[in-house]
Parts: sequence; structure tokens; C-alpha cells
Amino acid sequence: MNKIIRKFVIIGVLMILVTSLKAQSPLSLYYLENIPQSSFINPAMAPRANAFIGFPLINSVYTAFRSDLLGPNFVQEVGPKGYLLIQNQYDFDKLYRGIGKAANFGMNQSFTLLSFGFSGKKGYFTFGITEKISGAFNVPKSIFEMVESGFPNGGTLDFSPLGFNASYYREYMAGYSYQFTSKIRVGAHVKLLQGLFSAKTDLEKFDLYTSEDRWSVDMRGTVYTSAPLVVTLDENGVPTKVEQEEMETADYIDYGLLNFKNPGLAFDIGAVYDFSPDWTFSASLNDLGFIRWGSNLHSFSVNGRYQFEGFEVDISDIDNMDTVINEMVDSLENALNYGYGHKGFSSGLGPQLYMGAKYNLNYYLNFGVLSRTVFKKYDFQQEFNVSANVNLYHVLTTSINYTVAISGANSMGFGMGLRGGPMEFYMLLDYIPTSYRNYIVDSEKYPGPTSFESFNIMWGLNIMLGANGFKDTPMIDAYSEF
Repeated sequence: MNKIIRKFVIIGVLMILVTSLKAQSPLSLYYLENIPQSSFINPAMAPRANAFIGFPLINSVYTAFRSDLLGPNFVQEVGPKGYLLIQNQYDFDKLYRGIGKAANFGMNQSFTLLSFGFSGKKGYFTFGITEKISGAFNVPKSIFEMVESGFPNGGTLDFSPLGFNASYYREYMAGYSYQFTSKIRVGAHVKLLQGLFSAKTDLEKFDLYTSEDRWSVDMRGTVYTSAPLVVTLDENGVPTKVEQEEMETADYIDYGLLNFKNPGLAFDIGAVYDFSPDWTFSASLNDLGFIRWGSNLHSFSVNGRYQFEGFEVDISDIDNMDTVINEMVDSLENALNYGYGHKGFSSGLGPQLYMGAKYNLNYYLNFGVLSRTVFKKYDFQQEFNVSANVNLYHVLTTSINYTVAISGANSMGFGMGLRGGPMEFYMLLDYIPTSYRNYIVDSEKYPGPTSFESFNIMWGLNIMLGANGFKDTPMIDAYSEF
């Protein structure tokens, strides 16, 4: 029976890996001051141009994913061999240390419709409109405990971390960076959010008790959606069918452009401290905010407890197994209380904390250290990044960096911006695998990276105006300091 469970779980995990994964903004961007989008990570940073205009629709295109199980937790190395979840040699204790209460998968996609900025007497103004799509899925630790040991005899499995969170929203951002003193610069972004689609779970309790003579399920939770759906109910008010609402072109325009019934608000705050000509320290706290969903609401709730006695199953008789499973499902459906309504809900953005220190070797070359902490519902993600960054004011900006992820894999990053005339093209890559090998599974070799937990790419095109220096600070002064 354990073999059957193992196969179903591994197939399910692989399907999740393909469909929903997540990551954050490129670390390679943080110290590339010649690329205006670096100020979107730390609002205190001012782009090195009197003004910039992001080329419409393609000034910032971003795709990223992250998974707890696409690295050493997925294929564990023991000597020359690699072992999967379904193999007896797999070390589950190592997996549990890596994932905590749940394995997380996520994806982010965004593209900026419009962005521009310009310098004032003591500050820098930035503006942007961005489409953002994100999705995340949590697989509880108990799923993997079932793979390891099967159903416990006289124990409880906790599936409450199981959940998903998906959203599509539009962000209207206005920012200002201000030179507070000769050494300290502060900044903030205010983001008005226009929610367009959302789905999330709020699973308060999902316990499964199993023993040789008794099983019980105790479940309480709700699935919330804000989407154009049509829900069919039976005579008891229980949902039996969910379909997408049929929409004409005018409906899509109204829903996608004119729908302001799901408002949200978020803030970024940041600071840069020029301790000396050699050392610069910085920090920012991003995405402090939420969206309140109030239109096209559908909430599906379940609450109840069901207990059933042990049963005999002949696993060689498929028809018998199907009958038993169908009877269990029918009994469970009758025992639990289902509900449907139109409850409003809120969703957070997932705050991110950046802390950095930079050593300026000269006016164009610096070495940076950066810490990023991403806060999640059940845990947090911690990364440290070291980088060498070149910012040649007229032509080239580039970064080569290395990221150390706590409870994850280490990786390389690369960023580059090229300018010809007023046009600047840039591209950034994070989480490039640093090592590759042949995995041997059941005597077969499978080539691949040692780890591939995360990956992101960002690219775009800007029009730079007065990019040879700041409007209020001639570049000859900056050159003469070194």
C-alpha cells in the first residue's frame, strides 16, 4: 500500500512543480544604479539620469519561479547516486529540516505598462503602472510523512498547511527619493492596487486520525475567490458545479480596465547612508500592504467531523477498492457541512526586507553584500548575496554575484545594461546553477543541475535623458573624489 501512496504523491508533486511556482525581484538589480528599475527595489535610490522613460510595454518584463523541491530536497545525493522521494534510501529527516511545516511553490510574472522618473532640486520622482500575476501552493509535511511511513497506527496527520493563493492585480506606483542630509537619502513608494482576480484558501483545521480499527476526519476551512464564475447549487444549497461566466469583449474591458471594486494599498520604504566615500549602507522594506476583495465574490466552506470504522481491502481486487473508496467519499460528503456564500476577504503581498552594504573601490567599481528576507505565512525565506558591480556612466553596467540561500541551494547571478545614445537595454538573471552532474536512478543516468530551486529573468528597454550625471550634482565632482 505504501508503494501506491508513494507513486501518487510523487506524480502530484511533479504536476504542482509544472503548474505553480514562485520567486522575488532579481538580486542582481539592487546595486546596478545605471538601471532606473533598481530604484523600484529600494525607493531611496535615485537613478543616475536627470530623467528616464521606460519604453512602453517592454520597459520591465519579469518571470520567476521558486520551489522547495527542485534542489537537494528533490534528488538527494549519496555518493555517486541520487535518490528520489519514492526510493527507500531517501532521507526524509533532511527533507523536513528543509521545508518546515510545508513545501512551498510559487510563481511571479509581471510587465510594466508605463514607467518614468525625473530629478527635482533635492529629490527624485518615479511613477509606474505594472500588471502582476502571482501564484503559490503549499504541500503539508504530512503528505511526505505518508510517503515515508504510510498511514500511522494511532496517530494524526495535520493537513492544515495545505493551501493555495493566486492573484492578478494592477499596481499604480508613485515614489519620491529625498536627500535628507549630505549623507542620508530616504525614499518611499505609495502603491494603489486594482485587484482583478484572486483565489485563496483559509484552512483552519484538517486532521486525519488513522488506526487499525478507526479513522476520523476533522475539517474546517474556506476557499475564497473573486472571479467571474457561475455556481450551480443543489436543493440543499451545496455547490455542485462551478463554471466560468460567459463574457463578451465589452465585459472583459469592463472587468479588466474599469473594475475598481477590489481596492488595495501598499508601501515601500527605504534609506541609503553614505557613511564615507568608501562605504554605503542601505535598507528597504517592500510590499507592506494588502488588497480587499469585494466584487464577484464566491466562498466555499466546509466544516465537520466524520469517523468510520476500519475496513478490509483486497488491493488485488481493483473493483473492491473502488467500491470502498466510493463509499468512504459518499459518507464523508454526507457527514461534512458545506456552505456557499459571498464573503469578502483580504490578501497580503508578502513583505520583503533588504539590507545591504557596499564598498566603493572607485567611481565605477563596487563590491556589495545584500541580505533579503521574504516573509511567508508559515515561515520565511532568507538569502545572502555578494556581488561585484560595474557602473560605467556612459555605456555599460554589469554585476556578477553569488547567492547563499538558507535551507536552499547556492547559485550565481548576472546582470547587464548596455546604452547606445539615449536607449538602454538591460537583462538580469538570478539563481543560475553553479554545478551539474549525472543523476543515477534505477541504473539510468539523467544529466541536470545539482540544484534548480529558483530562477528568474528580467529584461527591458529604457530611454535615458541626461544620463551622464545628476541634474543637481555634476559628475566631475564624483570623479574627483577618487
